[in-house]
Amino acid sequence: MYRSCMTPIQQAEEAGFDLSLVDESLRLSHEQRLLQHQKSLELVLAMEQAGRDMRERTQRPVAAA
Repeated sequence: MYRSCMTPIQQAEEAGFDLSLVDESLRLSHEQRLLQHQKSLELVLAMEQAGRDMRERTQRPVAAA
């Protein structure tokens, strides 16, 4: 199908977007989406901190025994 004849939804699907995830998200209430976002943010921040901690441990000089 010619791209100019495609709807934006068809273009998104052809590009590989899983629009069922958008539909699923829109079924949630604003509060549910906010809570989901907050949990995701907390996970990302924890992973970021774990990465910093790991880099810090690997960069510390080893104490002489």
